[in-house]
This record gives sequence, structure tokens and C-alpha cells, in this order.
Amino acid sequence: MEFTWKLYKSRRYIVTAMSLLGFFNAYTTNVSFNVAIVAMTQKVNVVLENGTTIETQEFDWNSKEQGLLLSSIYYGYICTQVLGGILAERFSGHIVFGIGVGASSILMILSPMAAKQGIIPLIVTRILIGLFHGVTYPSIQDVYAHWAPIYERTTITGIVHSGSAIGISAAFLLSGLFLEYLSWESIFYVFGGLGCVWYIIWMIFIKKDPASDPRISPEERAYIENNLEKIDEKKNVQRPWKDIFTSSAVIAVTIVNFCDIWTTSIFVTEVPTFLKDVLNFDFKKMGIRAAAPYLLYIVIAFIVSPLSDYLRSRKILTTQRVRKLFVSSGFLGTAFFLLLMCNMNSADAVSSCLIIAVGITAITRTSYYSNALDFAPNYASVIMGNSTPQARVCLTSW
Repeated sequence: MEFTWKLYKSRRYIVTAMSLLGFFNAYTTNVSFNVAIVAMTQKVNVVLENGTTIETQEFDWNSKEQGLLLSSIYYGYICTQVLGGILAERFSGHIVFGIGVGASSILMILSPMAAKQGIIPLIVTRILIGLFHGVTYPSIQDVYAHWAPIYERTTITGIVHSGSAIGISAAFLLSGLFLEYLSWESIFYVFGGLGCVWYIIWMIFIKKDPASDPRISPEERAYIENNLEKIDEKKNVQRPWKDIFTSSAVIAVTIVNFCDIWTTSIFVTEVPTFLKDVLNFDFKKMGIRAAAPYLLYIVIAFIVSPLSDYLRSRKILTTQRVRKLFVSSGFLGTAFFLLLMCNMNSADAVSSCLIIAVGITAITRTSYYSNALDFAPNYASVIMGNSTPQARVCLTSW
């Protein structure tokens, strides 16, 4: 760990920071739409020249059509999960991850134009965004496999995936402000533009592994390579599909992934509408309340991730026990506060329970996101790609 103090010079932490920003951009393009649609379909009173007041809305989508728009991204998402893992092994995870975020950002910029052409073009655009988002989670596993030393693994994955929480927070908070002071179109242009800038920087500066990076110091390269499991770089490797699908560890990761994605996606998709229509928050207050759970998530992730690696590196607990402890405690904590929320009567109490319930999911995520790397680093991308579609399929039909 002697090289970790110069964070601004450490290539693995530059990769970590850029990966975090990648997930930040992926989630802003996903979540900000859930806020924008509230304004796009809001009914407003318009006074005509003759003094008559009429109620109008820019997009006259009923609740069923809005539900289809909100879930359409998952139709695309489920189609490229497995493919993302295979492509990451074939062409390198950093390339697949970069294209996934960059292409979805371009589509984000095109979304207002698609919406004005009709609901079908917008649905197609959201599905395409989902297709490109689908490769990000499996492909980032390949980046970890080449850049994350064993006893920094949870810290690095925890930091990277906190980018999703930061992105969700920014999407809720800034989208509310954009709606208050600008327009719903600005949401798409700003977040899409940021993603395009990120893509250019990522493709220029981020490399497949330490050996491919001309800017890394010899000391850091040696440190990383000496603290990684051996990765089989052969192309066209025959994957042990039967062993993967029947492995108890893979099944456990799949179940955990299912539960996490199910709860988190419902939070992300339904919370803005819930805060606006049920708790009657205005756009500005809605954005702040919707962002708060993910700000708490970030704090918890930055505490739990290094704690997990500390317990492992000091041999206080085995890696397996650490994973089980944090995953189970995170799920139990989230379940407790969701049940408590059902018995609350005030808007502030309901909102507080929701904030804590979502924040606690960081305990679960910081453990299981790096779990596949623990037992199968050569196939981590494929395992994560195979463990996600089941939950996404359910989300398209709820």
C-alpha cells in the first residue's frame, strides 16, 4: 500500500475515478428521465386571449404510456447483459464500458427530438439507451480484474459504484432545479453532453491494464501485477458454462443481484412520482428529497468499503464471511426501514425512512459487486452479465 498516498499520480485510482464518473453519467441519463417525464406530462392552466382558462399539457401520455416509457430502458438493458460480459472478454472491458456510456449519452441528447416526433420514437430511444447501459456492469468487472489489487478490491469497487449513487443524486437534485429555472429539454442536453465529454477523456487516457499504460510508474505496475489473480488473456476461450450455471456461488450472486436490482430500480423509477403525486412536493423539494437517500448511500459506501478490505487484509474475517455479513445486514436493514415506512403517517417520517432504507443498500452493494472477482476472476464479466437479466425481466412487467 506504499504507493497509494499519491492519489493524483496513482493510475489505478485515476481508473477508479474515471470509472466512477462513467457510472455517474450512465445513471444521470437513466434517472433524470424519471424526473423529466413529470414535467413533460404536467397539466398547466393557460389563459386564452378571450379570458378563457384551459388545462393543457405538452405530452398527453396516460399512466399506462408513462409506465411503458419508464420501463422501456429495461427492455434494452436485459438484452445486452450476457453479451456485455462476452464482449468485455473479447475486446477489453474498458472499451466496452466506454462505448456503453458514450453511446447512451449521445442518445440522451437526441431524446427531446425523439419525444417531439411521438411516443414510439422516444420508446425506441430509451430501449437503445438500455441496450448500451446493459454492457456497463459486466464490462467493468474486466476493468477491476486488471486494475484492482486483491486487498483494495472492495474499496475500489465501492468507490466506483458510488458513482451510480452520485449520478442518481445529481439527476434528482439538478433535474429539479432545471425544471424550476430552465426547461425539461435542458436535462437531456446537460447530462448527455457531460457523458460525451467523459467518453472522449476515457478513451484517450484509460488503458486495458497496467502493462498497456505508458503513464504508470514501474513501482505501481509491479505492485498491481503482484497483487492480482492470474488472468487468462487467451481469446476464444471455451467457457465452462455448465459449471458456471450450476455453481452455488454463482447462484448466490444471482439471487443477491436480483433482490438488489429489484428494490433499487423501483426506488429510482417510482420515487419521483411518489414524492410529487402522493407527498405533494414541488419540483425543487422533490429533487432534494429524492437525492437525499443516495447522498447517504455515498457516505455509507465510503465507510463500509475500506472496512471490508481491512477485515480481509488483517485476516479478522475470511473473504466469504465478510461478503455474507455485509450482504445480509444490508438487506435486513433496508427491509426493516421499508416496513417501518408503511406505518408512518407524516410525509417527513415516510421520507426519512425511505432515505435510510436506500442508503443502507450501500452495505450490500459494496460486497457483492466484487464477489465474482473473489471466486472466478477470469469469468467475472460473464457471471455478472448472466446474473442481472432475471431481475430486469421482472421490472419490464411490474
